[in-house]
Amino acid sequence: MVKVPIVEATVTLLSELSHGRRLLTTGQYRPHIVIGSESQRVAICNGNRMTENYLGVIFVGGPEEMTPGETADVKLALMYFPEEPYNEVQPGATFTVREGPQVVGHGVIRSRGLESFPLPLPSPGGAPRH
Repeated sequence: MVKVPIVEATVTLLSELSHGRRLLTTGQYRPHIVIGSESQRVAICNGNRMTENYLGVIFVGGPEEMTPGETADVKLALMYFPEEPYNEVQPGATFTVREGPQVVGHGVIRSRGLESFPLPLPSPGGAPRH
């Protein structure tokens, strides 16, 4: 098991989404966040290449599901730490939630703590090992 830092954030799903998001406390919802303006609604690209810094996170706390337009306090595991230091992910930082290039929500980091969430290590074959 690898332990990674947890941040607390307030997240709002966009009201125009066709459906909500489920499994938010089980570690199965793994979008990206992009630090920047909460009002951004499209990815910044140079041709076909996205030029923003996508940071992988895992929802590990908060409500079990959220509906479009809903705001909730959540916990996010910084899943690629320490290889990715997540230096920009600090209290007060605003971000958008991404599923690929699609912006599905926005939020603000409230705290970054020493609490950690255990992740299974990938095995050489790619499957998680415990």
